This record gives sequence, C-alpha cells and structure tokens, in this order.
Amino acid sequence: MPDPLSLLEGLFTHSPVPYSVFGTDGHCLLINPAYRKMFGAEPPPEYDLFRDELLERLGLLAYIRRAFTGETVQTPVFWYDVRELEHIHVEDANRIAISCHCFPLAPSGGEVTHIAIAYKDVTAELLAREAEQAERNKLHQLFTQAPVAISVLRGPEFHYEFVNPLQRRLMGQREMVGRTLTEAIPDLSPDVLSLHRAVMETGERAIANELPVSVDYAGEGHVETKFWNIIYEPLRDERGRVDGLVTFAFEVTEQVLARQAVESQQMWLEAVLDLMPMPVVMVDPRSGELTSSNAAADRLHGGSLPRAVPSAEYPGVFHVTDLKGRRLDKEELPTARVARGEKLEDMEVIWHTQSGELVLSISSEALPAMHGHPATVVMPFQDITRMKTVERHLQEAIRARDEFLSVASHELKTPLTSLGLRLHALARAIDADPDSSLSRRHGREVAAMKRQVTRLAELIDGLLDVSRISTGRLRIHREPVDLSALVQEMVARFVPEAERIGSVLDVRPSAPCVGSWDRLRMEQVVSNLLSNALKYGAGQPVHVHVDEADGRARLWVRDEGIGIDEAAHARIFQKFERAVSERHYGGLGLGLYVVRTLVEAMGGIIRVESQLGAGATFIVELPLQAEEAQAPALQSAGS
Repeated sequence: MPDPLSLLEGLFTHSPVPYSVFGTDGHCLLINPAYRKMFGAEPPPEYDLFRDELLERLGLLAYIRRAFTGETVQTPVFWYDVRELEHIHVEDANRIAISCHCFPLAPSGGEVTHIAIAYKDVTAELLAREAEQAERNKLHQLFTQAPVAISVLRGPEFHYEFVNPLQRRLMGQREMVGRTLTEAIPDLSPDVLSLHRAVMETGERAIANELPVSVDYAGEGHVETKFWNIIYEPLRDERGRVDGLVTFAFEVTEQVLARQAVESQQMWLEAVLDLMPMPVVMVDPRSGELTSSNAAADRLHGGSLPRAVPSAEYPGVFHVTDLKGRRLDKEELPTARVARGEKLEDMEVIWHTQSGELVLSISSEALPAMHGHPATVVMPFQDITRMKTVERHLQEAIRARDEFLSVASHELKTPLTSLGLRLHALARAIDADPDSSLSRRHGREVAAMKRQVTRLAELIDGLLDVSRISTGRLRIHREPVDLSALVQEMVARFVPEAERIGSVLDVRPSAPCVGSWDRLRMEQVVSNLLSNALKYGAGQPVHVHVDEADGRARLWVRDEGIGIDEAAHARIFQKFERAVSERHYGGLGLGLYVVRTLVEAMGGIIRVESQLGAGATFIVELPLQAEEAQAPALQSAGS
C-alpha cells in the first residue's frame, strides 16, 4: 500500500500550484518548484514574512495574522516584486500579480504552528485587463478630440452612451448622454430614425451622404436644415448580436450649398462675366485663339477684340512688349503660352493700344470640359498702369526714407554716446564705493539705464547698417582674422548678459581658423547671433562651435529655446521681419537681415535649422579667401 506521506510529498512537489509554508516566526519552511518558477527565486533565510514591507504597505499582513489564528483567508489581487523588499536583497526575481489563499496548519486539536499559502498567478490576466483599459482610454481620448461628431447609442431605444464634445457643440450643448435618441432630439425626422433602425436590424454599415436633417440645433425654437455625411457602424455584444451603433457625422452644409449655388449660377455665368469690371478673355487651349471677351476687355481695347483672326497673325494685330519695351514675338504672347499649357500668374506686359500704352498684369486658369462646354482657358487681366506709377513714387519715397534714417541715426548717435559715457562714469563711481548711499539708492537704476542705452545704441547701429546697405555704402575691409579667437572674445563679452538671464554660453574648443574677412563685420555677425540666441533661448544653454573644412570656415550658434516654424525660415532673414510676436520680444527685426547681408558680402551663406519648440541652429559658412570674381560684387553688396 503506498505511503500517504510519500503521496503528499509528491503532490506538494509536482503540484502546478505554487505553495509555501511559514512558521509562526515568519520564516519560510518549505516551497515547491512551482513557487520557484513563479517568483524566479526562493526566499532567502533572512526573509521574514512579518517584516515584508510590500505586504505591510498594501495592508495584507492582517490576512497573514488571521491565518495564524486559525482562519482560512483569501487576499485580493496585488502586484509583488521581491526586489523591492528592503530587509533582504534579491537581484534575480519576477514582478508578478498574485492572489493568495492562506490556510492554517495545526495538529488535531492543537494550536496553529504553521500556515500554508497557495498562490495564483494572475499577471497575464491583469496585464490584459490593464491593456484593455488603456486601449479604452486611448479610444475615448481619440473620440473626444476627433474633429468629427461621434456618438455611441445602445439598445433598441437608442440610449446615448457617449457623445464627444463636437457632437454636443453642434447640437447646442444639449444634454444627451443617458437619454434616448428621441428624448435628446425630439424633432428628429422619421427618415433619420429609420436609418438607425435599419442598422440595428441588418447589422450592416450604412452611409448617408448629404443627408438633410432639419432640427432645432440650438434648442431655441428655431428649426434649421443642415446637410451631413453620416457613417453608421453596428456594435455587437460578446455573443455577436447587434446591441447598438456608433455614428460618425461630418457637416457638409457649406459644401452642399456652395455646389447648389454653382449649379444655379451656370446659366447666367456669361452675363455675370459681361458685367464684371475686370477684363476677361477666353482662349482656346488648342489653337491659342481668342474665343470670347467681356465688355471690360473690349472697352480697354477701344472696341471689340478681334475673334476671327488666326493666332499666327496676332503679332501684327496686337502690339505687346515687355516692361523694357522689347516687342514680344508670336511664341511669347500670353495666348501662345497658355496654349502650351503654361499657367500665367501676374505676367506683366505693356499693351500698345489706340488710346495709349497700358501696363497689364495677366493671369490664367484652365477650365476642363464640363456640362457640354469644351475646355477653355480663362485669362483675366488688370490695368496696373496707375499702380506702376504709384510704385515708382513709392520707391522714390523709400530712398528718401533711407536717407532720412541715415541722417537721423547719425544725429541720435552723438547725444547717445555722450549719455553712455556719463552713465559709465556714474557706474564706475558706484562700483568704487558699493556701500555708499548713492550706490544703495541708484545702483540698480544705473545698471538698468546702461542696459537700455546699450540696447538703444544697438538699435541705432542696426538702422545705420540698414541705411548703408540700402544706399549701397556698405564696404568690406578684409584682413587676416582668427574666427576661433574672435568667437572666444565675443562670448566673453556676452557672459554677464547670459548670467543675468540664467543662461550658459558653451563654447566648444577649436583650432585657430584664420580667413580673410572684415574683423568689425565678423564681430557684428557673431554679436547678433549670440544676442539672438540669448533672447529666444528661454534661459537655456547656448552652444557655439567653429571648424574649418574644404577651404571654408563654419560657425554654429545653437540655442535650446522656442524654435522657429519652418515656414518662417526664409522670412526671418528679411528686413523688419521676425517669427514671433513683437509684443513679447523687442527689437526692430533687423539683426538677422544685417547678418545675412554681411555674410553674403564676404562671399558666405547663412541658414537656419529649427522646429517649433526644439531650439534653433544658425550656421554660417565663409570662404577662407575671397575669390577674385567676387570682388566687384562685394562693392555693391548692400545695394
């Protein structure tokens, strides 16, 4: 007959259920292999059940103590990782989700001397539940933020279970969740209700395009008709039965009304064109011949435009020149270009008519064949003769403005220099005796005034540079310059400013990089880039680096600030342009324009690499030696 103890031992050893046995002192007496497999380790000798920090923190030691009093207990599910224990050290173990069944062990009629704990590993189940909940949360967030009106309805009465914010806004913020479809929207038409019922009955998706729905959307007693594209998707329960539906609605009222308007206007389009004040002609895209013209075009010509003339004869019929007075040949005429498939955008020509010379701006748009009409090219044009005259006057005004800026900047420079010298003298006196009453009363004000005077001087210098550039008086005086040393000097000047705003200037060490450049202009380039990086760097570090390769020097200035939208990369190098609001950042928007002009005047290029929120890197590339072919261009770099 088998030994019962051997059978019990075999059952304990080979059981797929993890077991452990603990004594009243809290130390582990026995574990089976399933325990070791589940936890990844066995309890070390120093492990004490009653000192288990995880069980204590989770409030589970009370269950253990109840088992030692003779009660069989079941713990809730909890996460357990032996490596988080503080009173023992275990490196190799598993983090698992478990529930424990604790039951007392005692001789017949005696006191409890041990407890046995059976463990159930529910890690996979708990992870699956958590993953399912995470997916539900993602789906809920997606539905909530979607630019589509979404609702979930359940049951034969269509109770609203979920309505996203856009759906509520489109329905006048009325309460919908928890109500039936007819309770929430009592004036909904039977046709729309039948669509809902059809999806519930057939279990098939339904799509309604441009569905007119007439209800009181705002809830103010005013019924409106709006058009919708609606997708109805059936929802099924765990048995596969349809128990609800989800709707995705896109309002297309504007598109429908626009199309209807176009359709209603087609019949009188020609009459409208004839009443338009803008001259318009129609061109056959196959031959390049005029097929029609409106009244404004005929008036501009001084009579009806010829339509029975072959396009080959147009050079003799129409006298058209470019803005320099050169007569256009047959292939250069606007009608010939659109016949080749070109799209004209503000093509400027001079049209010589019996009433005089007219400057025209011509555009074109191809219309495909539709509604029984052949393909055609619509060619509107404008008489911009007066605008060109005004433009010439404006250019003269700009030249006068630039001359005024130059004179005004010079006049402002003199008193500002004197004021700056007085402030520097006052600052030295304060610094010489920091404990004086003058220092205590006016130290901060003087420092602030110095910064403002310096800032004003920089603005005036910027205006002077713009004036020199605009009037062609910018000159480049080349000499050997070590760019690495120059950068180190300029960075040292900006250290106090960086410290004031909480930034750090990080200069990567580099070998000497000597080139033929204008030293003062290079200082101006580096100064503007450093000032720009500190201004927009949001107090983050600014990184500067110089290197040399393939006969060119490269300067990198990178900040970790607000960044620049890609659409503004080219614009920020233009005069009076910026990529941020002037209300939050001062300045005239001239710094990068001056930098670009100076760099290009020395034969180099500048570009920016940046995205919003990811900082900006400005890269300057300069040839070490000026090319002879560039010399004439450098003299007119600012013109």
